Amino acid sequence: MTNPIQAAAVLVAAGNSTRMGAGERKPFLTLAGRSVLEHTCAAFEACAQVTALVLVVHPDDVGRVGELAKRVPALAKVRAVVPGGAQRSDSVRLGVAAVPSECEFVLVHDAARALILPTTIEAALATAAREGAALVAVPVRDTLKSSPDGVRATQTVDRSTLWAAQTPQVFRTRELSELLARALAEKFSPTDDAALYERYVGPVPLVRGDESNLKLTTPADLEIAEAILARRAREGQR
Repeated sequence: MTNPIQAAAVLVAAGNSTRMGAGERKPFLTLAGRSVLEHTCAAFEACAQVTALVLVVHPDDVGRVGELAKRVPALAKVRAVVPGGAQRSDSVRLGVAAVPSECEFVLVHDAARALILPTTIEAALATAAREGAALVAVPVRDTLKSSPDGVRATQTVDRSTLWAAQTPQVFRTRELSELLARALAEKFSPTDDAALYERYVGPVPLVRGDESNLKLTTPADLEIAEAILARRAREGQR
């Protein structure tokens, strides 16, 4: 009998939320009666193989989030709350360093993707357990144009091989830690963690995501998220 997988999720929420323009950082914005952070954590709380959460937050929010973790059921798996770094890759490195040693896999997730489904998390973890890594993504649907000057479109880009990356992105904990250290030494600062794997290891296995797994960036995104959550409530989903 094989031992069950133990995984930790590193939820990255260290930005200033400037584009949201709400006077409050995104983790604390209210969405369908709960904070964005609660929604995100609840999805991972629902996955039995995710045994620990590490929250990487803005340095000014460490105490506030720590207090939430003590009293909010959705944050019951939180094992550490750490301040983020200057770049996203710095924040991920600090979060991975706080992952409990018994967790073989780590899922890195943007905390602003509050509508992630537990089924997607489980599918990504299953793929990583089988193949070593996993990237949640969706095929690009829009027609894409190239514009070198930002004024005129000069070329239509073939979208047939293009995917839009989402999170979570899943890796073996020790391997991701080593890749992050290597990137730091080389001053390589990618916008997502799959780029590390692509650069140093090879192709990353894809897991089909969901269009509803949007990243909350602007006030319009909150309105869309509210509508999606209302539909899920009617249909009996999370």
